[in-house]
Amino acid sequence: MPDDASVYAIPRIVDDIRECIFYHTMDVPGYGVIEGEYDLRGNECSYLGGVDFSGKRVLEIGTASGYLCFHMERQGAEVVAFDLDENHSWDVVPFAGYDHEAHVHEFKKGLRKINNAFWLCHRLFNSKSRVVYGTVYDIPKEIGDVDITTFCATLVHFQNPFAALRNALCLTREKVVVTNIIWNRFLPYQVLGLPRPQMTFVPQYKGFRHPDTWWFLPPGLVKDFLGVLGFRKTKVAYFLQKYRGRRRLAYTVIGERTR
Repeated sequence: MPDDASVYAIPRIVDDIRECIFYHTMDVPGYGVIEGEYDLRGNECSYLGGVDFSGKRVLEIGTASGYLCFHMERQGAEVVAFDLDENHSWDVVPFAGYDHEAHVHEFKKGLRKINNAFWLCHRLFNSKSRVVYGTVYDIPKEIGDVDITTFCATLVHFQNPFAALRNALCLTREKVVVTNIIWNRFLPYQVLGLPRPQMTFVPQYKGFRHPDTWWFLPPGLVKDFLGVLGFRKTKVAYFLQKYRGRRRLAYTVIGERTR
């Protein structure tokens, strides 16, 4: 399926770093190291499951400030970065009594600054990647086929993660990469192999905690999702990832299309 240029965003000219929010720690030409929540430097191979991106067309779901987009591009990939912009809303948990309007308003302002960080770096890194803005529940078929799709620290933020996977993987010919941090409260289940629910609802209505995160998704469940969608050959790798200044256990599931 050929791609359709009409779905891609027009590059944004961003010169003021004060109008940017960096989700990833990045060494930005002319500005030095800018701190973000995720510091992936030196850990990219583990984070992406050791996948070879050379010569591959990649759909990256949730590019944020673009660290992995530009990394995959340097590995020889053609990257289509898919993300929200200020015209779309995060999949917010609908707590009763919560001021969703105010939350969405603030989040959209933050989204624009995250998008700005991407476009600033896109220019400074001389990137050729293209961007599509939208929601995972309506990924444009006009993007065309890709070889690999990545869901890095994004799947847990969707109310319907299976639908998000299905919508992206219908365009995906070869592989999918799903990476998530394992929250501390779920470590005993992962490390000791204790019985655990297959999917855990994260939001806590007392105190309106975690309005932006829906699920803990154990890797076994992710493998089941992928198997249903035709990616039956899977493997899981565990590694330590720096997040908010601390080393956290994380996993990557790599699925290969088998049918």
